Amino acid sequence: MLCGKTKESICGNLLIMEIPFEKSKKIAILGFGVEGQATHQFLLGKGYENLTIFDEKFKGEDIENELDKLKEHDLIFRSPGIHKDHPKLQNLNVTSATQLFFELCPCKTIGITGTKGKGTTSTLIYKILKEAGKAVYLGGNIGIPSLTFLDELDEESIAVLELSSFQLHDCKKSPNIAIVLNTTSEHLDYHKDTEEYLQAKEAIVKYQNHHDSAIFNIDYAYHKRYEDLTEGTKYFVSAKKTVAHGAYEQRGKLYLFDEELCPADEVGLIGPHNIENILPAAVVASILKIPKNIISKVIKEFKGLPHRIELVGEYKSIKFYNDSFSTTPETCMAAIKSFKEPLILIAGGSEKHSDYDELGELIAGRENLEEVILMGDTAKSIKASIEKNSEIKPTITTVANYHDAFDLALEKAWKGYIILLSPASASFDQFKNYKHRGDVFRNWVESLKS
Repeated sequence: MLCGKTKESICGNLLIMEIPFEKSKKIAILGFGVEGQATHQFLLGKGYENLTIFDEKFKGEDIENELDKLKEHDLIFRSPGIHKDHPKLQNLNVTSATQLFFELCPCKTIGITGTKGKGTTSTLIYKILKEAGKAVYLGGNIGIPSLTFLDELDEESIAVLELSSFQLHDCKKSPNIAIVLNTTSEHLDYHKDTEEYLQAKEAIVKYQNHHDSAIFNIDYAYHKRYEDLTEGTKYFVSAKKTVAHGAYEQRGKLYLFDEELCPADEVGLIGPHNIENILPAAVVASILKIPKNIISKVIKEFKGLPHRIELVGEYKSIKFYNDSFSTTPETCMAAIKSFKEPLILIAGGSEKHSDYDELGELIAGRENLEEVILMGDTAKSIKASIEKNSEIKPTITTVANYHDAFDLALEKAWKGYIILLSPASASFDQFKNYKHRGDVFRNWVESLKS
């Protein structure tokens, strides 16, 4: 735990900006990860020096006693990993980097949230707008704190933000264009229940006005909940049926406001679930008057993000796909459905208290799924969910660790097989994060060729 006063500015950019609090205020930054560090740097750059950092990774002090000192501060910046209802934050003046960004941003904002697909959709929107020559910036939960590029924005810029439930939970501003992707349940190790998780995302549309726009996927029951909260113009997408005002897939083709955009089998992203990410991106581009030929070109060229069903190599006619970003049953199911070839699945990891019943049912009935290799804390739960079903086709093996899983998959695979890492679980039992897990997988694949 560190409680340290900053002594000097490390950024000389003193852009005049209507920051809504005085420089004399005592400000605490709670959490010093990527976003906390960006907040610290931004405030220093604006001449705020009366800053205190609180972070548990700094050893040697009693964290609970130190957090009692928060009440001595006029304003507290909460980092996303710290719940807004933390007992030490009650009755205090708490804000966040996301809130500050929305208060100060001089340009149009596009916000994307949902259980999965946020990063892919955000990046695809960014690439379409970039191709169209727009001054576009990408940040938020995708790993680039929005405050790092706030000073670069002007009225002609466009900011695209991936927004998590953690960032939206206590936000009092909404983006000009909001996208709510598939929303089921997630992060129940952080949120107390599904209702709190769904409620946390409401801010993405709750504070919109009639000049704003919101896009909803009508294939998910959630959409009515959020649709009723916005005062903006509503647009809809569907991968199952036609919609009157938006984008949809029908008979193997994508349509944008009832005009054909492109054949579904020509898009660059792997897996039918990615249609759900492409359609709202196309609607956003259309709202911003981007020509249809540019939209079509980019969605055909964009292959996706690292660790999302990413082809990382081929060895002896066996293809290896890294889907380490899969930390939920739903994303693992989407990955499995992306392949028709003989498939070996590597899954399991640290616990997030997910319900694996639907995943188990899919695995048990998937004809091309030859082997399931499980590891980690969730291996027992995933195996039990598969064995609930009367007909179990794949062989299920539980191994001690990640490396054993990889070796066994390689041993079992034949020419034409797919080895898919899609854990359906968090990574913290054996890795720093999902990126570390995916990088290790990629490195092992690359080592086969040497």
